[in-house]
Amino acid sequence: MDALIRRMAEEGYVPGSPGSMETSDHAIEAELCVNGICEKCGHMGLEYAPFVDRTSQDFRAFGYCSECGYAEEL
Repeated sequence: MDALIRRMAEEGYVPGSPGSMETSDHAIEAELCVNGICEKCGHMGLEYAPFVDRTSQDFRAFGYCSECGYAEEL
């Protein structure tokens, strides 16, 4: 996860989400991750990793595999 956080920081993002984003949107994305399968190693269940650019409020979210470190943008 550290590599993903560093990569996103280089692009101006920090972990979190914009305050305007609906809680239900997060729940849907988090559920997709819990039920997701890593494309790289086949591990079942991904961690939900949201990021926000605090200046623009642009939002990006990833499913992160704790087994192999692969991250896929949702």
